[in-house]
Amino acid sequence: MLSADTAAYAPYAHLRQPGRDPLRMLAATREQWRTRAGAQPDLWVFGYASLIWRPDFDYAERHASRVHGWHRALAMWSRVNRGTPEVPGLVFALLPGGSCQGVVFRIARQQAEDVFDTLWAREMPSGAYDPRSLPCATPQRTQVMLALAD
Repeated sequence: MLSADTAAYAPYAHLRQPGRDPLRMLAATREQWRTRAGAQPDLWVFGYASLIWRPDFDYAERHASRVHGWHRALAMWSRVNRGTPEVPGLVFALLPGGSCQGVVFRIARQQAEDVFDTLWAREMPSGAYDPRSLPCATPQRTQVMLALAD
């Protein structure tokens, strides 16, 4: 499993916009989740692109679901996961408006810290996405999900 240490993110520093420090964003997102965790002890993650077929983390539950107020679009240029620094490629992002079909994953609280590290190392090395807490239906009830949006 990948860890959230500074050295792992150093190769992507030149790709970051000012103020987009992925480790600070990770710390803030973790703190928001911990604050909310009293009522919701497990971490829920919404996947809308490659997380659907390749989550790269263990989960306790997986369900098809939809978020409202956001839609998926090939609208973000990536120099990390697709393309190169010289020739970026398009990747999916969540943009305001509409709705998006995806998959929700429930991660047991005891695995949540490791999953944060894995998810951040994979999706956030350049701090390109905005972590958001979005309501999303599960078979039991509506949960607040972590989603990475543009």
